[in-house]
Amino acid sequence: MKVVLTLLFTTLALSACKSTPEEDMSLPAGFEQQAQLMPLKRPVLTLTDDVWHQAIGPFQLTNMDLSGKSTEKVSTGSSWQSSGRGGLLFQLMFHDDVNLSGDVVNKFNTRAEQTFSFDLQALAAAPVHVECQILAFGHGEETLDNGVNSYNWQTSEQQLSYLGCKLTQDGQVSTLVVEDHAGRAPTYRLFQGGQALTLSAVQLLPQLAQYNALFKGGESGYLVSDGQNTQAALQLSLDHSRLWVAKALPVATQQWYVAVLFSLQMYDWQR
Repeated sequence: MKVVLTLLFTTLALSACKSTPEEDMSLPAGFEQQAQLMPLKRPVLTLTDDVWHQAIGPFQLTNMDLSGKSTEKVSTGSSWQSSGRGGLLFQLMFHDDVNLSGDVVNKFNTRAEQTFSFDLQALAAAPVHVECQILAFGHGEETLDNGVNSYNWQTSEQQLSYLGCKLTQDGQVSTLVVEDHAGRAPTYRLFQGGQALTLSAVQLLPQLAQYNALFKGGESGYLVSDGQNTQAALQLSLDHSRLWVAKALPVATQQWYVAVLFSLQMYDWQR
């Protein structure tokens, strides 16, 4: 009986710790009533790419191919730096000797790359095939082992990231590009064939929109419009993402918008 009660309390505790969905992000007036809501699922364990396969509304995501993230680190030089680290606290915690002389600090640049591709299937339309590449560039510093201290440290900062996607549907090639510089507002380019669409970010704190370039990950989602009307929207989330697509659009067009929005969600999940 004691074991059963323990398991029961453990289950209840775990249930209580689960995250709850965020409130729906603000959508343009009237759009939500004219759109179909489609939740997205992020798998808990990603041992195989098949776990990404899922139904998104009436569409089926298949053939996911997600690469591992490759990272390159290139040294840009080393220098001697006086050390403010160590001291009494480190002696008490780690029994290390205090390094009064300093550290050799190595500076480096980083480049990370990851790719993913998938198909979005529909019963009444040609599949959308998506190929995407994520690139991220940054710099950092690390101390080199000097034989005195064992608390070597490393810092890194991302300066620039890109998402580039090619979407192919029934012979038509479309493109999606996101360019995100640290300290600047990201830029977005979205073309459906030769037609430019408007892709804009919805900010987490609209009242601080003028400062968004100073914060990383300030977007809560995206809106896509044809220049006049909102056609699709995505709310970014770690576990409870949602997207909306206008119901009046043809099935093939809805399918294309879902492929675009899922690509943006993957970019957010993989960064």
